[in-house]
Amino acid sequence: MNAIAVRLGTIALVVLALVVGWLYVESLHAELVAAQVDARTAKETVGRRDALIADLQKKARDDAQALAQLEAKRQRIAADLAQFETDFEALKHENETVRAWADGPLPDAVVRLYDRPAITGADDFISAMRARLALHAAGDGPAN
Repeated sequence: MNAIAVRLGTIALVVLALVVGWLYVESLHAELVAAQVDARTAKETVGRRDALIADLQKKARDDAQALAQLEAKRQRIAADLAQFETDFEALKHENETVRAWADGPLPDAVVRLYDRPAITGADDFISAMRARLALHAAGDGPAN
């Protein structure tokens, strides 16, 4: 009977070792699946990040190109303005009528515009209202 008990004990230990081994393999498999899911999620996150970086780089290039175009346009406008000023000065020297007009006083409406700063936005408008500055309608002509 003792030999049977020893054999049963040995069989029980082998069965117990098999069950523990099976549970260990199952836990390793679950960890592997979780790690695969984490790796897939990380890969997708990196892909979205890389796409975002590419989009931002493209936007930065587009913005730089637009800025260069604006700068070129500003330079053309500045050159045109300088040319207009040169042409106007030449006209003043060549034409008595233009010289008389340019040497004359500014109209009252223009003088009023220079008497106070321009209201260029909501903040300026609110400040003018608080200071109770007189505002003129856009269609008001000079006072005669």
